[in-house]
Amino acid sequence: MSGEKILVIDDRRENLLFLADSVLRPEGYEVITAMDGKEGLEKARAEQPDLIITDLKMPRMSGLELIEALRREKIPSAVILTTFYGSEQAAIQAFRLGVKDYIVKPYEIHEMLASVERALVEQRLRRETKHLQEGIELSRHLEERVRQLHSLCNIGKALTALHDPEEVMRVSVEAAIYLTEAACGQLFLINSQTRQIETRAVRGPSDPRAMCVQQPGADPLAQQVIQSGKAAASQEGRGPEPVWRLVVPLRTKDKTIGALGVDAKPSRTFSENDRYLLGLLADFAAVAWTNAQLIQGLRERSPAQPEPSARPSDRLAETPPDLRASIAEAERLSQELRNLAAAAQVLAARLQVLSQPRWI
Repeated sequence: MSGEKILVIDDRRENLLFLADSVLRPEGYEVITAMDGKEGLEKARAEQPDLIITDLKMPRMSGLELIEALRREKIPSAVILTTFYGSEQAAIQAFRLGVKDYIVKPYEIHEMLASVERALVEQRLRRETKHLQEGIELSRHLEERVRQLHSLCNIGKALTALHDPEEVMRVSVEAAIYLTEAACGQLFLINSQTRQIETRAVRGPSDPRAMCVQQPGADPLAQQVIQSGKAAASQEGRGPEPVWRLVVPLRTKDKTIGALGVDAKPSRTFSENDRYLLGLLADFAAVAWTNAQLIQGLRERSPAQPEPSARPSDRLAETPPDLRASIAEAERLSQELRNLAAAAQVLAARLQVLSQPRWI
C-alpha cells in the first residue's frame, strides 16, 4: 500500500538521499527528511508520519533520545532504527522503547522494504480498527437520532390533531420531557392582553402527568429566552448537585410567544442534540397552540348553521370577512404543521440510510 508518509532521519546526506529517492519514493511512499534528531522531532510533531526511519548516532539528539521523546509526547508513528554492527545493546534498548525493527547498515533494498511493510501493517490495522470503532459509534448515534426523529414526527402528528389549547400545552411539556429524558418541564406564554409572561403548563419530578396552570411570572432563564428569542442553558441551584436547565423559544411568524423549558435529572447535562430536538418540538408546539387558539375562537364566533338548501357560495358569502381570514390562517397553520412533520420524517429517513452498515 503506497501513499503513506515516512520520515527519514540521518545525518549523512548520501544515506538520506539513497533511502528516500532510491528505496522509498519508487514504491509510492511520501517521504520527508531531516538531518539530525532535533529537526526530526520537530517534523514528527508537525507531519505526524506513519513511519519514522532514524539513524542511531546523530548530532543534537541521538536516535534513542528521539524515540524517548516520541513516546513521551505520545506521537503514534512506528519507528525503525538503523545501526552499524556493534550497536546491539542500543538496539535492545530501542526495542524496550517500542521500536518495530532495526536494520544493520549496510542493508539490501529488499531488506529495508520488507521491514517498512511489516511496520506499516500494524499501523494500518490500528488505523482500521479505530475507524471501525468510530463507525460503530457513529452508527449507534445515527440510529438513536432516527429513533428520536421518528418520535418527534409522531408527536408532531399528535399535536396537529389537537384543537384544545390547554391540551396542546400539556402534551408539549410531556413531549419535551420524553425527548430530552428530563426530570421536569414547563411551558410559558406571553398573555396577549396584559403582555405579561405566564407559566401555563408544568410537570414536576414526582408528578404523574403535566397539568395546565395560569400563574404570573417565569424563572430568569425563561424570561431571558423570551426576550432574546434564542435558546439558552444554565446550571440552577447552589447545592452539591446543581441542575442543568434548557429553555427554547416558542415562535410563530418571527415573533416569540413564549418558551418551553426542561430541567435535567441529577448528574446529567443537556447535549446539542437535546437543544436541537427541543427546538424542533417548540416549532411544532408554537404552531399547534396558535392553530388551536384560532379554532377555539372560530367555534365561539361561528354563526348559526344555514338552512340545508343554502348553496356553498351563499354560506361563504354569509361568513364575516374577519372570520374568513381566521379560517384561512387556521388552514395555513395546519399545513405548516404537516410540513414540519414531513420534513422531520424525511430527515429521519436520510439518517436511517446513513446508519446502515456499509461493506467494502
